[in-house]
Amino acid sequence: MQGFKGRFVKGSEPESVYWRRRAIVAGAVLAVVLLVVLGVGALGGGGEEPAAEADASPGEWQAPSPTTTLNRPYVKETTPAAEPSESPTVEPVSACAPEDLMLQVVAAFGEARSGSEVPVSVLVASGADTACTADLREVAVELTAGADVVYSTAHCETPQGEQVELADGAGQTVEFTVDGLASEEECAGSRRELPAGEYELRARLGDAVSSPTSLRLT
Repeated sequence: MQGFKGRFVKGSEPESVYWRRRAIVAGAVLAVVLLVVLGVGALGGGGEEPAAEADASPGEWQAPSPTTTLNRPYVKETTPAAEPSESPTVEPVSACAPEDLMLQVVAAFGEARSGSEVPVSVLVASGADTACTADLREVAVELTAGADVVYSTAHCETPQGEQVELADGAGQTVEFTVDGLASEEECAGSRRELPAGEYELRARLGDAVSSPTSLRLT
């Protein structure tokens, strides 16, 4: 035993000191080796899913993966069909009765030279309780001498206006020009200047007639 110890232990220090140093060095080398092995294992297993997560029981919640999200069945949302609404029934508006029509004629001048033009306006309104229609193209202006109609815009002029709806006392105006020349139905015969004198001017729409106004021709 003395020969063995003397072969491997050199120096002036005791033998126990040399063995203690060798044990410390061996332990340090072993610790470095373990650290290297653990580090390589951690780097190699970073891309794999944990076993506990992969083997989770059906009762445990798991975050959805991209694969499961893409493979979900598509369910188209449906909206309830709207029920067709019933359109209200619109009652046709009837024509105004003659007794409900109110006509007013206004001449720009109360006196004019025979054969000259006189602007005339006719206001058409309804006194009915409900709305009704009136065709303004049928409005005419007449010039009378006693019981004779010596001039009418319906004889030679082109009808103006359109069919309108009258309600709540609102009226529509039609414009005319009275030229002071005698006329006949369908514009027959030659037209001549009316003699000077007093004439009555009135408006007519069917059987409805306005109150007359005076027009003096000179």
